[in-house]
Amino acid sequence: MGRSIPAVHTKDGLRAVRQGKPITPASVGRYLAGKFGDDLEDVRQAMTVLAQSLPAADLAGQAFRLYEGFRPEVKPGTAGWGAEGELDLSKLTPADRS
Repeated sequence: MGRSIPAVHTKDGLRAVRQGKPITPASVGRYLAGKFGDDLEDVRQAMTVLAQSLPAADLAGQAFRLYEGFRPEVKPGTAGWGAEGELDLSKLTPADRS
């Protein structure tokens, strides 16, 4: 997506790094559960279907464009990653990517 993500190899596998420390899968899970609540599994399934609809090389090249197509609208005057918005899962379906 054109963003560098600092990562390190740990005994448990590749992990992203935040503030100099590897991020655990459990902490990522808690973050996502906090953002998506009861909709987390539906969001995960929709994103998985979308990701599997493209060859890996195409997905890597189109990731940001795909994100632009489904990213939630946020309230006027709100900016930045993590700003609260409403995610429309229908925008994640492969048929709606055009």
